[in-house]
Amino acid sequence: MSRPVVVTTRIMFHQWGRLTLVVNLYIQISVCFRTDSFIERPAYIIPESPVIKFGSQLEASCILSDSFIKESDVDANQIFWKLKENRIPEDHFFTVNSTVSNITLTISIVGSALLTCNVQLNEDQVTTVFGIQITTGLPPDKPKNLSCITYYDKNMTCSWDPGRYTYLPTSYRLKLSIASGELRPYELPNGVNNSFAILYPHIHYFVLNTIWVEANNDLGSAKSVPIHLDPVDVIKPDPPVIYLVQQVDGISTVLDVKWVNPAVPVTYKLKYNLRYRILDTQEWRQVPPEDTESHRESFLVQNMKPFTDYAFTIRCKKNDGTEYWSDWSSEEIGKTLEAKPLRGPPIWRTIENLDTQKRRIHFMWKELDKSDANGIILGYQMTIKEKNSLKIQRIAIKDLEYNITLSQAEYEITLIASNSVGNSSNETLIVPATWKSALPPVKHLSVYPQDGQLIVEWKPPVSAVSGYVIEWCEESRKDLCPGPLYWQREQKTANKAFLKENVMPFKRYRITIYPLYSGRPGAPLSKLTYLQQDRPVNGPLVHLKHVGKKEVELMWNEIPVNEQRGFITNYTIFYKNGNVNESSIVVNAKYQEIILNSLTGNTLYVVRVMASTVKGGTNSSEVNFTTLNFAKGEIEAIVVPICLGFLLITMLTILLCFNKRHLIKKYVWPNVPDPANSRVVEWSSSTGNLIQNNLSSKEPMNPDGFISDVTIIEADVDDKKYLSNEDEIKPLTSLKKGKSTSEEHSSGIGGSSCMSSPRQSVSDSDESESVQNTTSTVQYSTVIVSGSGYRCQQPSAQVFTRSESTQPLLENEEKPDEHAYGNFGSCSTEVKRQYFKQNGSIRETNLNESHPNEAEILGDMNEDDSFRLNQMKVSDQSPDLEGCCPTVEDIPSSNDQTVVKLEFLGFSAGLETDQQSYMPQAVKHNSYMPQSK
Repeated sequence: MSRPVVVTTRIMFHQWGRLTLVVNLYIQISVCFRTDSFIERPAYIIPESPVIKFGSQLEASCILSDSFIKESDVDANQIFWKLKENRIPEDHFFTVNSTVSNITLTISIVGSALLTCNVQLNEDQVTTVFGIQITTGLPPDKPKNLSCITYYDKNMTCSWDPGRYTYLPTSYRLKLSIASGELRPYELPNGVNNSFAILYPHIHYFVLNTIWVEANNDLGSAKSVPIHLDPVDVIKPDPPVIYLVQQVDGISTVLDVKWVNPAVPVTYKLKYNLRYRILDTQEWRQVPPEDTESHRESFLVQNMKPFTDYAFTIRCKKNDGTEYWSDWSSEEIGKTLEAKPLRGPPIWRTIENLDTQKRRIHFMWKELDKSDANGIILGYQMTIKEKNSLKIQRIAIKDLEYNITLSQAEYEITLIASNSVGNSSNETLIVPATWKSALPPVKHLSVYPQDGQLIVEWKPPVSAVSGYVIEWCEESRKDLCPGPLYWQREQKTANKAFLKENVMPFKRYRITIYPLYSGRPGAPLSKLTYLQQDRPVNGPLVHLKHVGKKEVELMWNEIPVNEQRGFITNYTIFYKNGNVNESSIVVNAKYQEIILNSLTGNTLYVVRVMASTVKGGTNSSEVNFTTLNFAKGEIEAIVVPICLGFLLITMLTILLCFNKRHLIKKYVWPNVPDPANSRVVEWSSSTGNLIQNNLSSKEPMNPDGFISDVTIIEADVDDKKYLSNEDEIKPLTSLKKGKSTSEEHSSGIGGSSCMSSPRQSVSDSDESESVQNTTSTVQYSTVIVSGSGYRCQQPSAQVFTRSESTQPLLENEEKPDEHAYGNFGSCSTEVKRQYFKQNGSIRETNLNESHPNEAEILGDMNEDDSFRLNQMKVSDQSPDLEGCCPTVEDIPSSNDQTVVKLEFLGFSAGLETDQQSYMPQAVKHNSYMPQSK
């Protein structure tokens, strides 16, 4: 089966240099192909796989086949382009006709890139119909700086500069033309583009050679400028080989260096460069070139340091100076002989005062540098001389230190170092006397880090100095260097020095400088410094010094020096309460305490302190505290006025009570007699004798006719039986006690009788004395009334006294209307009297009548008893009793017994005869006089 093949050819015509006409010629060629061996492409891109120069334009055409157009129902309008999978904007391509789309691109990338032609079949379907690989690169540059070096009897190596990289495969050829017309091209191996070596058999000495280099790639070719040379003129000899460096006898500053020259043509004459350096240093010294211009095989090197290792190396070239220097030979080591030390070792001291007379001095010195020792130091000799004394101590030492105890005087110390050749010069140090003032220090001292070292800089003093000593030590505690002391000596012309050893970062060092005045130290000047600073290791330790209501006083310990790692510049105090924003205060580094004011009372606060250096800060642990409810003095301001007011009220109350004590006693705790505790039966024999004695006396006991002592009792007595002994009296006592429980509120005679007059009881001392006595005295009110008194008549005299007893009254006293005597308001003219005699008989009389046996009754009283009875009278009268008189009525009994009720009769309550009793007194108001029975 035959199918037509459409071949599209684009012919470009340039007309007038301005218009480009693209003509597509379609030639149908009928070619017979087997259908099973041919698959028609859907499109083509012309040109295929082009190589483009970087930065140039590419023009390409995508041509769709007719069959693809018919089968896919598309045309060139649906073509779009991609470069490296990136869609190219539509303004870079256009449609020529229904089958052709052209694109114009400026290539701005190097290397390879894929350009594809794509067709949009529908909205969702895109197909790539063809693609080509574009290669971008540069044409080769012209090789430059072509030169050749001949390595005698080995090769001639030519090298050049190939120029920029082409990004394309580029080939280089070295071409050599001999004067006879022979041309020899040399193809360089792949990957080599800047040198080529022509081996020895192909080198023609003493013949002029023309040499150049050519470069080629797909974008062009280039050729270097040819050079003309004779290979013998460009020889680079091998370096000489030093085989021996030996000492010269007796000369410590000379070494003899010997070597072997390299292979060169016979007519070839060499000159040399010989250099050396002290071993372990990088500074080279060279023998003057004019000393080695001639061809030779050895040389004596002079002016070298004794007992020093040197490294030597050498190179050579043709002596006319037109060829290349050889490489430097390998190093060879030589050592000079010993010489006596150049100078004495630098010496220094530390002083410790033991007391006012002695001091311990520690001398120390450094090993001499090798350049100063000039050999192996075998020992040291120290001389100690006291000023103004002929005594000299010489001490041989092998160590680098010596301790000695000296007085406070001035000493001169000299030190000498020795080796196998001899002794050094003296090194002198003056130890001043303690009483002498120090010489001036340096003017200014500054220390700062630089390039990992500490630089010490100072200004010299006005006076001339012989040198300086710099001390430094690590200060692990404030103002204290417990560690080793380091020092170094500087020349007198120096004003700056590097600390060469034992200086570490984050450590505090104390730097001290001493000027030396002919070996005599001047006053020191010190400064603290760090080689490198950092933030502190730990924060400060915070304490609460005082917590108030609105303020708190904080204090913190200074961070130990070895944990500071830098100079503390400030402290920052952070504090907050709850979720409130944190507040802060910055404090100068010289303070370790602060007072925080304007706080809120009774509030929990959290506080921390941050210590800062130039590199940052470190916080302390948090401290919690709660402010007080009350400030200092607030509680006192509240409590003290309250207490003072309470005290004032209390004092006023006490004073008021004291002034109103009679009224208070009357209503709060009045003196109430207690008949229950009285013993009415106590009528001892002494009482009868007292009555009889009074009756027998010439003067009556009561001349006014009053009853002197009447005691009111209630007792049931048989008319025919008398109370003759104490056993018969006791039942009456128990009877009275039984009734006393119901009479606790009796007010006594004054409270229940119309004739009562309230009076004060006996004094407290009397009361306490009566309480202490088991048979206390009970006095009852005594009424003294005239015998002619009547209800409506004014009595001639009335005397009332009050009993001392605090016992409640009897029932008949509490209720006078029920009393046997009747109401005092309707007094009877006839009053019955009953007397207890000593023998216990009872006699009844009328008060209006004189008692027939009054003398008999009172006759038994002695003079003392009469005196007491007379004292019982009361001179004052109570107006309340006018027109009243006591009455006595007989109360019949079914048992033929007479119930006798006696009012105003006093009895001694005690049965014992030795008890003290109190008698009512009228001598003094509200008081009683104790009387002995």
